[in-house]
Amino acid sequence: MLKKFTEELKEQREKAGITLQNMAAKTRIDIKFLEALEDGNFNFLPEVYVKAFIKQYAKVVELDEEEILQKYILAKEGKEEAVEKVKQEDTGEKKEDTEEQKTNSDLEFNKPAKIFTDDGTSKKSIEDDKRKQKQLIIGGTVIGVILFMLLVFYIFINGSDDIIVEEKPYEEVLQETPNRYIEEKSNQITEETITPIIEELTLTITNIDSTDSSWVLVIVDDTRAEDFLLLPKISKTIKANNNFKFTLGNSGVVTLILNGEVVDFDGSRGTVRYFKLDVNGLERIFNPPQLSNE
Repeated sequence: MLKKFTEELKEQREKAGITLQNMAAKTRIDIKFLEALEDGNFNFLPEVYVKAFIKQYAKVVELDEEEILQKYILAKEGKEEAVEKVKQEDTGEKKEDTEEQKTNSDLEFNKPAKIFTDDGTSKKSIEDDKRKQKQLIIGGTVIGVILFMLLVFYIFINGSDDIIVEEKPYEEVLQETPNRYIEEKSNQITEETITPIIEELTLTITNIDSTDSSWVLVIVDDTRAEDFLLLPKISKTIKANNNFKFTLGNSGVVTLILNGEVVDFDGSRGTVRYFKLDVNGLERIFNPPQLSNE
């Protein structure tokens, strides 16, 4: 599936009259990576950079970037039928039925439609149904207990005609009143003075080189990821509450500015490096950062 996908990309490039040298100049991508991409070899860089290259390639040959990226994902999973379907939707082409096809269509019109099911989806649906039934049983039990308690209250407690009020001596009430006022006031002050502390960080990533591009994956506060291709002389600004974790490809052409101050770090051309950045400074890490599962 991947080979067929890359052949279509190459065919589109040649149809547009663009050579590999022209493509390398327009995308700022090394020609050896372009050759590997057209040969169906996607192991030359991490997945995030491969996707960035495909989007840049599609943009130059005037294809829809998101649709081409979706085709790549489906082709990688070996879903040929899904890829053909996406292709038909993208081009808007619709072949006219021949007379023989129309006849066959009319003959098969009343046949029952084939139903394709996914075992994983069916199992998930069954589990969801069981979970809903369990929740209904629990909810019904809780409501039944509440109704029973209300019934007992109205029959045995509320129905009693005797009202008993225990009076306290005036001196005891007088002593409790100031203490209660001081305690409530103290609690009110505590609630007003406790406020959440939220740090806001602004990170600007700039490609200072005039020829090479850089590939960036940023994880914001361990919950949100952004990936992009940073072309020469281009900047990207991202905000976070607590920290950034990012992957830099071709890190030697990049500068980092945190809240208006330049961050000193050891980048290197042609290499991929991983970092963590927060108010305490920059820390190099040695494993690709991941989103938090929490």
